[in-house]
Amino acid sequence: MNLFKLVWAFIRRRPLTWAFNVLTLSTGVALVLALVLVSQALDNRFRRDLADIDLVIGAKGSPLQIVLSAVFQMDTPTGNISLAEAERFTRSALVSRAVPVSMGDNVQGARIVGTTLDYPKLYGAELAAGRWWGQPMEAVLGASVAQRLGLHPGQSFVGAHGLVGSADLHRRFPYRVVGVLKPTGAVVDRLVLTDLGSVWQVHEHPDADERATDPNRREVTALLVKYRSAMGALMMPRLVAAVPDLQPAIPAIESARLFSLLGVGAEVLQGVGAAILGLAAIGFFIALFGAVSQRRRDLALLRALGARPSLLLMIVALESALLGLAGGLIGVAAGRALAAYAGHVSMAAASGPTLIPPPAGAIDLAAIGAALALALVASIGPAVIAARTDPARELAGA
Repeated sequence: MNLFKLVWAFIRRRPLTWAFNVLTLSTGVALVLALVLVSQALDNRFRRDLADIDLVIGAKGSPLQIVLSAVFQMDTPTGNISLAEAERFTRSALVSRAVPVSMGDNVQGARIVGTTLDYPKLYGAELAAGRWWGQPMEAVLGASVAQRLGLHPGQSFVGAHGLVGSADLHRRFPYRVVGVLKPTGAVVDRLVLTDLGSVWQVHEHPDADERATDPNRREVTALLVKYRSAMGALMMPRLVAAVPDLQPAIPAIESARLFSLLGVGAEVLQGVGAAILGLAAIGFFIALFGAVSQRRRDLALLRALGARPSLLLMIVALESALLGLAGGLIGVAAGRALAAYAGHVSMAAASGPTLIPPPAGAIDLAAIGAALALALVASIGPAVIAARTDPARELAGA
């Protein structure tokens, strides 16, 4: 007796019922897996963007906003800080590296960041083409920006005022692309990097205020700091907070706060996915129970022909296992597709983090195993009923 052919014959008797149950199970698996993949991708991306930044010094305001704007490039800055004050902390014995960043313009939604060559080093960025900037109004494009805008070394573009798309273009101050970076999987991929002098030059026009035009009163948006030792973590935030116009922001603390905020929504959606999986298990139980009830004569005939109770139990368990496996495989494929779509959408967004789901591996096997386990658990009751089929009583009532 071919057990698989027999089970397949039973499944074909109720194709719509089983198709619906497999769809329900695969939907739950897909939703939970997609959420886990996106959460992992977001966590990996944020950790990558944090690099070795221990402290961000910005203008007074929300520390979370400072970190979001200066590190993750996902929010508007709280303001500018004095370059002279920033350089004072740069020279501190507690600091091993301090990278200034100056923002305020964009090109088609991609932020133009004035900084030093130390900034791309934070993310191990390497050139894919061209060279690094050597003077103001030269720009190096992140990989995602270059691909989205279709710009190459030697071409020019003009920036727009603000951090999102704007019609207020700085046409008098075109940038020249001198380099394009290799993909890093970090925030630098979606930025346009240039010299600090570029930002000052663009805004130093006759209509600018005294603060912008006076070289001694120039400003930057923030300072990204790495401590020289553990002593820096104890003293630097206090020293910064003591300056009236400055605000210290610790990326590790603020990112943990951000994860906790994002985690609430993710937990709710994962709960919905788990509920769908629970409903799928109940659906499998009801469907199998009904199927066993309808097959009593067939099962009794098998018993009369010499089939052992264990064989009947195996038939029901195998049927459930095959359907659970199908639901798991379809769910994993759908979950991967959803996560990939989320990554595609994030790549299309100029201001959002690019999400790269982790490669297939243990988590996919775990999802398939969970679907299989749910189906098998749901089959226990019906399988026991099938194994206890009394051929004499069932056939006598035929």
